[in-house]
Amino acid sequence: MSVTNQHREPDRILSQKNLTDRLELLRQVLQEVVIKHGKQAREIATKYRWIHPHQASRYIELFSKEEFEKMLRAKPLQTIRANTILIDRNRLKQRLERKGLVLSDYKPTPYGLVVEQSPKPIGALHEYMLGLYTIQGPASMLAVIALDPSKASRIIDMCAGAGIKTTQIAQHNTKAPIVALDINKRKLLALKNNLSRLHVRNVLALYMDAREATRLGKFDSILLDAPCSGEGLIIYPQKSRPRTVADILTRVKLQIELLDTALDIAQKGAEIVYATCSMSFEENEYVIDTLLRVRRDFELEDIGIPGNKGITSYASLRTDPSLSKCKRLYPHIHGTEGFTICKLRKT
Repeated sequence: MSVTNQHREPDRILSQKNLTDRLELLRQVLQEVVIKHGKQAREIATKYRWIHPHQASRYIELFSKEEFEKMLRAKPLQTIRANTILIDRNRLKQRLERKGLVLSDYKPTPYGLVVEQSPKPIGALHEYMLGLYTIQGPASMLAVIALDPSKASRIIDMCAGAGIKTTQIAQHNTKAPIVALDINKRKLLALKNNLSRLHVRNVLALYMDAREATRLGKFDSILLDAPCSGEGLIIYPQKSRPRTVADILTRVKLQIELLDTALDIAQKGAEIVYATCSMSFEENEYVIDTLLRVRRDFELEDIGIPGNKGITSYASLRTDPSLSKCKRLYPHIHGTEGFTICKLRKT
């Protein structure tokens, strides 16, 4: 029995059988994809040695061999986020430009800056140490923009990690309590350091498995930046790990359990952003579609951020049409790390 089910009422909406059946269906489809694209996938894996043939097969199915290789050659924007608790974007930009940096506004956000040139590593500048900005990927910033927690009264970041998005949430709402959870003590220490450096005062950090968050009551603004394959960073050999079909299935199981919990802790009308640093259909639309099939208490929302539409058809799988409201960001199209962002509303 999963941790999720241990802390729920006996009449579970998502049963263990539901979960097992969906994972088995996905396993069968992915095995077919691996066989279908085996030859081309092995060619990709030989050329790009940090990529597993299973990964190559899945992304050839998602794009094509040619487009997948185009993506692997992409160079995303380098971005920083001005800490508007301490300084606005224009003042920070002027201050850094005096030090020789070449910057431009990252227009989808009110605080992002694109670093076009820098004479020094951007994590080694005095302004960084003072907490005037932090380093954050362009797509990563858009997850919190999608959430828009400015009017929320009780906020939770279910898988906060080092707290980069947690501190971004605090820039949108400096008053409401923000609960930040993680099960990695080292990441929680990094989160504590980031809260201190960036002068964030309204965050309560807890060492907790987010599948146990039902113990914390209800929230009206929920960010679930779910643990994932990290395939959005597949363009970086040093940051990417080869992923097998078994690896993906393990993550999908956890993601479904986490999203099920997120829906349980959401009060009526609450907004939930589900996001991953992954472009895979399996970890995103398939996860949400699994919950849509057994729960009738949420719906997909349109998101006012850049990106391609969500995927509603992959191999032999079909999802609810509303999954097209998700946004997908690709290195070779949007100049970002790979990311998928979906916004849900509890009904």
